[in-house]
Amino acid sequence: MNHGDMAILYVNSHHGDFKYVAEANKSAASFKRYIPNAKYYLYTDKEIKDKSLISEFDEVRVTDFSYPSFMENRVHLNGQMVAKHRAMLELKEDVIMYLGADTYALKDSVSSLPMLMEKFDIALAHAPVRINTELGNSVIEDVPECFPELNCDIILYRNNEGNRQLIRDWSESYLNDRFGHPHDQGPFRYHVYHSQLRLYVLPPEFNYREFAYRNDTAILQNRFVLDDYLNPKKKSLLTKIKQKLLS
Repeated sequence: MNHGDMAILYVNSHHGDFKYVAEANKSAASFKRYIPNAKYYLYTDKEIKDKSLISEFDEVRVTDFSYPSFMENRVHLNGQMVAKHRAMLELKEDVIMYLGADTYALKDSVSSLPMLMEKFDIALAHAPVRINTELGNSVIEDVPECFPELNCDIILYRNNEGNRQLIRDWSESYLNDRFGHPHDQGPFRYHVYHSQLRLYVLPPEFNYREFAYRNDTAILQNRFVLDDYLNPKKKSLLTKIKQKLLS
């Protein structure tokens, strides 16, 4: 597949003095090593004057991150979860990969990800919490327990009508609180299960989120241990503390 037909999308707000934007820029640089010909987009909620914060992006779009009042005490990530649905529908490239800012590409095998879209419609990894029932989450009927939640911080998909309808349904259910889940992964699980899309589940090393160091990690999503991977001979202080507590 020609990577030039591919978009890589980040959606991050200005909060924390643009620290998530800066993190997304660092993430984009890591993916560019392996997928250099894709177009890199950032959707954010305020104009960014410091261009060093967005140096890796081909296009930056300022958009609305507002969210319904009932989400005030939920995991809306400053409106990011609402804005990302709209952003995913706006892009025109044939293949899109949505990434959380805290993802980091580490191995050459990341370059093989677009090949999945020659066979499948959408690819994600399982979420660390297989079915989130915390915080009073309601049970989602009509989805078997053996079909767990998928982590919506790495979503690789073909920009076809099936996926566009999935995103529209997902957004509508989330914005209307159809399932009573504080996170958008609950309704995503429901709509993927009831779709006709060809789903591929990525192996854990392509969305690794744990603390123990793994040599095969291709994509890390754990900002707290990233230094261990970038400097493997020098364990980060946080990891040392964690290992001591567990010993």
